[in-house]
Amino acid sequence: MRILYHGPLWYGSTSSQRVKAFCQFSEIEVIESNNAQPMGTKWSLYARIRWKLRWPLDIAKENLALIQKVAACRPDIVMIDNSKVISRSTLNQIRQICKPKLVYYSPDDVMQAHNVSHPLRLSLPEWDIFFTTKTFNIPELRQAGVKRPLLVGKSFDPVLHSPMSPEEVGEEYESFDLVFIGSFERERCRSINALAEAGFRIVVYGEGLGRWNYRRLHPSIRLRPPVFAEEYRRCWHHGKLALCFLRKINRDKITQRTMEIAAMARPFMAEKTDEHDAHFEDGKEYVAFSNDDELIRLCKHWLVCDEQRRNLGLAARQRCHASRYSTLDRAKWMIEQLR
Repeated sequence: MRILYHGPLWYGSTSSQRVKAFCQFSEIEVIESNNAQPMGTKWSLYARIRWKLRWPLDIAKENLALIQKVAACRPDIVMIDNSKVISRSTLNQIRQICKPKLVYYSPDDVMQAHNVSHPLRLSLPEWDIFFTTKTFNIPELRQAGVKRPLLVGKSFDPVLHSPMSPEEVGEEYESFDLVFIGSFERERCRSINALAEAGFRIVVYGEGLGRWNYRRLHPSIRLRPPVFAEEYRRCWHHGKLALCFLRKINRDKITQRTMEIAAMARPFMAEKTDEHDAHFEDGKEYVAFSNDDELIRLCKHWLVCDEQRRNLGLAARQRCHASRYSTLDRAKWMIEQLR
């Protein structure tokens, strides 16, 4: 089976992790098509306005590149990973070339206004399979005309997301009480500030330091630039406990970060949801909280229980492997659906 995989394949991205997983299967040939913009790319005012209007510019000429690659390699599957510019007419042209199955993969809450473009919305009836990681998107996608929406679970990379020793991490191994890596949201900021007010030592690795800034954060909090790939893995080890906040704007009930932290055997605190509880056992494989007061109380308890905290992290990692949450397991399942 030949799969043309089109997505943001920069090193450390979840798209590149999925491609790497597909490549592990001998019966699968993967042809990569990278639409990632170079780091530091600045969009023009016109491009930003078009994005706000949900008619994004095809800056990288993805539609043309996709048609040309399909004509050259004639794949069995064309899989589009989260691109917002592929048009319905492009998909129709691709079908005329070699009649491949057209597959879309969305790691986001694709039915939210900030995650869907007009080209993507118009193309929804054209996809043979539409993979989503959001349970609530399944009925929404059906209602929008998608023929076969399928739920695929969040995952971790079995090579990248593994534990590190104090020697590998260096002098900052567990030098903070709490660590968080991720983008800014008001609720996250409020919770982190409440923890700092309670006296915890906290480090935050944020997106470009853009909306994370010292004016919003308690003065004791250490704020650092974003990290990816190996540095992302290393920095989760800088806290004794990892904070796993959900993305409210995406209606998250579980997140990719949940799996990655657990697979690294980092003991973590996560917002209590039915999906978190379905994947990890509260109190044994992760610690759930429902509000800031409960979060503060639980952090105080777990930070003085060194052995139990380590066992919590190890149990989470064991659950990841026993329940088959890896990118390899998810890829195997997707291949079965594609067949």
